[in-house]
Amino acid sequence: MISHELILDLLKRADKRFPTTSLYLDLSSPKFTTRAAEILLKGMIKEKKRETQNWPLDREQRQSMAGDFSRLSRYSTTELDRKGSKGIAIFSASGSGLWEVFPLPGPVRNVLSVDRDPYIRPLTMLLDEYKRYCTVFVDRGGARVFAVCLGEIEDHSQILDEVPGQVKASGWGGYEERRIERHIEDHVRRHLRHVAEVTYDFFRQRKFDRLIIGGQSDIVPEFERQLHSYLKERIVARVGVESAISLDEALKRTTEVDREIEKRADKELVRQLLENAKSRGMGVLGLRAVLGALRRSQVHTLLIEMGYVEKGVVCDACGFIGTSDEKCPLCGKKTREIPDAVEATIRETLRQNGRVVHVGTESGLGDEGRIGATLRFKLSA
Repeated sequence: MISHELILDLLKRADKRFPTTSLYLDLSSPKFTTRAAEILLKGMIKEKKRETQNWPLDREQRQSMAGDFSRLSRYSTTELDRKGSKGIAIFSASGSGLWEVFPLPGPVRNVLSVDRDPYIRPLTMLLDEYKRYCTVFVDRGGARVFAVCLGEIEDHSQILDEVPGQVKASGWGGYEERRIERHIEDHVRRHLRHVAEVTYDFFRQRKFDRLIIGGQSDIVPEFERQLHSYLKERIVARVGVESAISLDEALKRTTEVDREIEKRADKELVRQLLENAKSRGMGVLGLRAVLGALRRSQVHTLLIEMGYVEKGVVCDACGFIGTSDEKCPLCGKKTREIPDAVEATIRETLRQNGRVVHVGTESGLGDEGRIGATLRFKLSA
């Protein structure tokens, strides 16, 4: 499973003496066969060889890169095993012995990158998106428990308990009718307790992040009261729906909730960033300001608008990352142009144990430079 620690370990193990080749493949389509992977990678490698032929690499570095291409080609034709994965990430630096293969829980864009550092932005984006949902739809006698993650849904269990139906009974002052109603309600509570137990067992197995509960308005509150406290704190939505629901409809309702939650969360993060930046001096906006904060080890949380790419420069001697300087302002050495300074910013943030969050285009960050950061501390004037 992708984690912050896994990405950080990968960055630490990369040896800058040799370029790192990073390959991402989208395995989500059933049409993406081993033969299709072989043909795709052959074209990507051919293009990358043409792109790197004038790079200032020495003989050992070029041998390392050639070794990466050969090993990736062999892997795609003889070892590529999907095993339910939606994507795969491979990192190779033959000169230093680096070879890591990570099955991914979600689809990624097909990319082949060669750089001094591993290309990690797709990993950080997946880490942001990897929210595991449990959706439970319950009624007076039945329930459905679904697992949802990255657009995929699994029907975990269907529960049917025997609950007596409503019965009209005569008796002195309606006593007999009330007794039967209490009997029925007792069965309903047992049923809801059973569903709550199944949901908790599922949580212990899967450790889902968010819980959606649905049902008729008179059932949902009672079901919620039966839930374990661990589950109550994970509830993100309550929806009106019958338990007899199709997989497609359950996925649709869960996706709608997830989209709204993420949209609200993105807007709130940007709101907090703007407040910190404009009134408290504990935030910065724009790539140049973020890079300045990184040089002072101030960055706590980096916010990036999806799809934001910006050219920049890097100093291989001291690690300086900038936007346009021909000479490094720190050590005076000549800088090297890089196609995406945002990727370098992500790597440096993780190296400083900062958090990276990718926000949507509706978050409002686009009006503020498309990138920003909350700070660990405020520098005195």
